[in-house]
Amino acid sequence: MSADRLFSSPSPRVFTLPPAAPFLTELARGLTEAFPDPEALSRVTVLIPTRRAGRELAEAFTRLSPGAALLPMIRPIGDVDADEPPFEPGELAEIAPEAVSPARRRFELASLILQKEKAVGRSMGAGGALALADDLARLLDDLATEDVDDLGALTEEIRANLPAHMQEAAMFLDIVLVAWPERLKEMQRVDPARRRSLLLKALAKRWRDNPPADPVIAAGSTGSIPAAAALLSAVANLPQGCIVLPGFARDMDEEGWAAIDDGHPQRAMKTLIESLGIERHDVRFWPGAEEGRQDAPRARVIAEALRPAEATADWLRRVEDLKEAWGEDVFETALEGLSVIDAPAPAEEARAIALMLRETLETPGARGILVTPDRNLSRRVITEMARFGVTVDDSAGQPLSDTPSGAFLIRVLQAALDPGSALAFSALATSPLFSLGEERAPLRGVLGTMERRALRGRRPGHDWDALYEHVRDAAGDDEDRRRRWGGIIEAMATALSPLSALEGDQPLAVWTRALVESAEALARNDEMAGADRLWATDAGENAAQLMREFMEEADALPPVSLHDFTRAVLETARSRLIRPRYGAHPRLQILGPLEARLAEADRVILAGLNEGVWPAPPKSDPFLSRGMRIAAGLSAPEERFGLAAHDFAQLACARDVTLTRSAKVDGAPTVASRWLWRLQTLARGALGERAQAALAPAQDYLGFANALDETAEQTMIRPPEPAPPVEARPRKLSVTQIETWIRDPYSIFARKILKLDKLDPLDRPAGAPERGTAYHAALERWVRSLGDTEILPRDALQRLLAHGQTALSEAGFSENALGVEMKRFERVAQFMVAFEEARREDGFTPAALEALGDISFDAPGGLFTLTGRADRIDLRPSGALDILDYKTGMPPSAKEVAAGFAPQLPLEAAMAARGAFEHAPSHEPGDLMYVRLSGGRVPGEPRSMVRNPDGDDAGMLAEQALERLMKWVAAFDDPQRTYPSQPRVKFTNKWGDYDHLARRKEWASAPGDDAGEGGAS
Repeated sequence: MSADRLFSSPSPRVFTLPPAAPFLTELARGLTEAFPDPEALSRVTVLIPTRRAGRELAEAFTRLSPGAALLPMIRPIGDVDADEPPFEPGELAEIAPEAVSPARRRFELASLILQKEKAVGRSMGAGGALALADDLARLLDDLATEDVDDLGALTEEIRANLPAHMQEAAMFLDIVLVAWPERLKEMQRVDPARRRSLLLKALAKRWRDNPPADPVIAAGSTGSIPAAAALLSAVANLPQGCIVLPGFARDMDEEGWAAIDDGHPQRAMKTLIESLGIERHDVRFWPGAEEGRQDAPRARVIAEALRPAEATADWLRRVEDLKEAWGEDVFETALEGLSVIDAPAPAEEARAIALMLRETLETPGARGILVTPDRNLSRRVITEMARFGVTVDDSAGQPLSDTPSGAFLIRVLQAALDPGSALAFSALATSPLFSLGEERAPLRGVLGTMERRALRGRRPGHDWDALYEHVRDAAGDDEDRRRRWGGIIEAMATALSPLSALEGDQPLAVWTRALVESAEALARNDEMAGADRLWATDAGENAAQLMREFMEEADALPPVSLHDFTRAVLETARSRLIRPRYGAHPRLQILGPLEARLAEADRVILAGLNEGVWPAPPKSDPFLSRGMRIAAGLSAPEERFGLAAHDFAQLACARDVTLTRSAKVDGAPTVASRWLWRLQTLARGALGERAQAALAPAQDYLGFANALDETAEQTMIRPPEPAPPVEARPRKLSVTQIETWIRDPYSIFARKILKLDKLDPLDRPAGAPERGTAYHAALERWVRSLGDTEILPRDALQRLLAHGQTALSEAGFSENALGVEMKRFERVAQFMVAFEEARREDGFTPAALEALGDISFDAPGGLFTLTGRADRIDLRPSGALDILDYKTGMPPSAKEVAAGFAPQLPLEAAMAARGAFEHAPSHEPGDLMYVRLSGGRVPGEPRSMVRNPDGDDAGMLAEQALERLMKWVAAFDDPQRTYPSQPRVKFTNKWGDYDHLARRKEWASAPGDDAGEGGAS
């Protein structure tokens, strides 16, 4: 082929490559054949959509000519530079000033937003302004890309016609129309998208006025950007110029062509060729890449599936037309090599994809790509590939905030912002970059012990001194541990001192320098400086660049607080993606739809094909509604659907392509992507019952995926039945632990024999347990303050309220929470005053409060001790003892007490009858009463567990409970007796602390489970 085949026809010259053709390889082959002389080829200019596509085109030339070869000049349309050919240096400086950097623009826009907010009497933090600046920057880019310059009329319409809450848009449009252009003039800069449009238009005009002497080919662009379309038009009309469209539907029927709408994949190219003044039949196939009989059916079927909705009414006729034109087996041929996988959930979808990618590597030299906009799915696939020992990178990258360096900077700020927080300290200390000048491995062990022993539970305090004292106290009498733990807190506080020393609002550059100093001090280890560890990796370099931007570009923003600075860094780090420099595997790639344009592979997997994922819903514009965008001259959101549909159509025409989706995500049903749904519907209409088999993959990848985690022989999981030696079994338990023992013996085994204690969360907020503790403490102090008087003092209620507020504060409730808690406690207090008055009037006298006691008895395994703490013991006029227990939760029923499943009060009564409690006389029990204190609509309620408090009912319950306990202890002193997990179905606790250890979820619902048998005795 000679160059004549490219340029001999009249202009404008437009070619296309079929969707199934490897675009870049065919482009390179055609140019190599057209310009066999390397010197001539080197004078050709090839305009390509992106730098990525340019690199891959260069690789395609290299594959065709493995030896030393001269390449054409390859330049990206989407990232054109005035200082690179085909421009001469400085040639267009006046037309296209230097572009403002993205970071500078972001900070400048945020500053203008803050000024607008201040002008209307509102305040917004720097982080919120930066987030809003990103949206404003996108609007500026849209306006520049689509050549919209005048929004004045639209702004007046907004002010005149829209309701007040919508007129916020006008305020921000003032930034776009007035404030930002003025600021750009001051900086002598221009928006990046505006500069690109100016350069492309200038290049188009230059080539129209003075055509270049050497050939120019623009390939792969659809002309969706007006400035790019103008350049394509100029290239198509050059004496030695042509454009090459990707997958142009030159043979589409008239009805379908006329019905093309904004969401159709051919929309942009239709607009382009209409602007060129040619018919679609004038578009020729790229020489040597004519559509073959094998590839054409797939392209036709995909085109029919994506046909405009209003042109699908006669699909059956179109099916017959295709069969007539391409043969009765056109659909079988079209669907050969194309398959669909409907996975039940993303986990199965990712595993099946990983199997397909791994299978690709079995073929020498074969390449596979996964294309999906679903980043969660891509991460799942990366994890699944790791089980095969294959590392694959996601070209979309990951947010800087998720990388070790980015996360470390944010955790440093959070620790400085919240000193005394165990959660902030632990989050920072668990970072692999945290070393405090020591070797990381031994320090990690010390920190782990320190967290478990000292930092779990309630918040230690609100400053470093409080945290220092807290960890030293938690170390107990171990002086080495006290010194070691205290030294870590001191070193951390010293490292963070550059941040903590700053007060009030400070410039962002000042905060940034302090952050860098603190982070480097914390990251230093025994061998390397902190800077060498923190900024060394790709993520570290990006984190360093972020810090430089805050120091050098953020002076536009006013001084901010540490809180606002933290949010600003977090918002910026979240929006910055770190892309891998090189793919981890040379033959496998995970790409987003944009990165996959013009990509070539032997196996293509299009995944995440659910509506709302691919295609993605249009991004909401906080400034302009859909109608306002159209009124402003911007494109409708549906045009992005058309570009996405073109990407899908190109990729779906690959020789070996699999389309995947998940039927459910997070347990919720999903809707198949409109493209996949149409394809399946068309296939069913053409093939009937054979459609499912035609779209089925050659291998049962879902079945293989499920089999990956299956064992050859399945064993039914049985409930745990530990039987420890008798000498290891507990010989001392409290009355509340006895109830746990009866209901869930496994919990006693785990806690008392295995010595496993549940870890509290870090900085656990005050909740129900703390409320109960506070109520008990307040009532104990209050009743003691009343003495033995029969008539309550007038200030009894005020006393109780004061005790309640003190106890709730001591329990850890914040000042804000106290406002709600005291309302609840006030209702409880009113109930308790009335309750106390009535009991004292009837002659009941408090005999003991929060009294400790114990009794022991002989058992086969040795002496057994029962301990207890009675909330309150009252002396009745008859001399009997009432056992009272305060419950802020739901107390057990009388039936549970009588059956022995809630033995606390009966056992305490048996102990009291034997004189076990201090300050309480040895008398027979009278009443066993739970006093429920909810603070709700019914603030309090006494509930007696006996029918006749004046009889011997309580005594009988007490003796029965003690007798049952003796039998229970004797039974568990049998070496064969096991400790089952929650054996009684009726009294199963769904949130047992040791259920996970017992693997309860694996066996509790098994068929034939009879673990519910048994009784309390």
